[in-house]
Order: sequence, then C-alpha cells, then structure tokens
Amino acid sequence: MSPDSPVPDRRQAAPVDVQVRTSAPDRSLVTVTGHVDLHTAHHLADALQPLLGHDGRTVLVDLSGVTFLDSTGLTCLITAYRTARSTGVRLALIAPSPQVQKMLLLTGVDQVLDSYPSLDAAPP
Repeated sequence: MSPDSPVPDRRQAAPVDVQVRTSAPDRSLVTVTGHVDLHTAHHLADALQPLLGHDGRTVLVDLSGVTFLDSTGLTCLITAYRTARSTGVRLALIAPSPQVQKMLLLTGVDQVLDSYPSLDAAPP
C-alpha cells in the first residue's frame, strides 16, 4: 500500500442485494444475497414491509445467497414474522444458507419460522 493509497474503511457495509419477484397476485419471492447486518438489514425490511400487509398473501424469503446474518438481520426476520402473523400473511424461509441456518438453530428461531430446503418444496 503506497502512502497515497486510501485506507479502506472497515465500517463500510458489505453489499447486500434484495430482489422482489411476484410470481402470482398473492405470492412473492424475496431473494437476498450478501451480508444482512446492522448496516444492510434495512434493505430487507424495506422490501418486506409492503408485502406483509395483505391478508392471504404468501411471502417466501430465499436466503440461500446470504453469507452473513447478525442479530439485526435476525431481528428483521422476526419482526417480519410478527407482522405477517398479525396481518394473515404466510411468511416462509427458503433454503437458508449454512450461516443463516446456524444462527436460526442457535437462537431457536428455526422452531418459529417455517423453512423449506428449496422453492419447489414450499407449499403453493
């Protein structure tokens, strides 16, 4: 590193990508890749919030591409679950990555949130 090179900012958020696809009028798939943490969880929350207010809707959250999930990301999922439960929306996780699965198991959230190994395994 030369003296003129900028010092990397370790506080800079790791990238996260959140894509929403509606596969039917009452079914949406939210695909998340990257780190879901203190700096990025709001992207997931912002994508989920408008989907959770319609009774009878199914929202599937594909977490297969999530490489890191901290307590803020976990709180985002729990908040989404609580909102979904109160509004009559069915929320389920699809293919949580090993990192996500470990966090769900350690916290017991795997006992609360429905999870399926693949999109094809989720009920219609």
